[in-house]
Amino acid sequence: MGLLIVAGFVVIVAEIGRRISTPNAASSPASAPGVKFTERIALPSGARVVSMTVAGDRLVVHVEMQGGPSAAYIVDPRSGALLGTIEFPPAAGR
Repeated sequence: MGLLIVAGFVVIVAEIGRRISTPNAASSPASAPGVKFTERIALPSGARVVSMTVAGDRLVVHVEMQGGPSAAYIVDPRSGALLGTIEFPPAAGR
């Protein structure tokens, strides 16, 4: 009986460790093999994608606006969700 309790404890600790080391893996639609997802991120009219860069576990998309400021779109590559944007307006009177 004691051996069964120790084995159960080891299984629980191993499962907790696995879940901590792979955060959000279960909630990601792209985590299951063979599963594809499509996400549309609307850009302002006249905007164009200049480049894409991976930063940690995020995708940073550099977007140039037509006649306006540049922006960085921060995207979760696992789900395609837009996490936020950072705008870079031109400096005023430097």
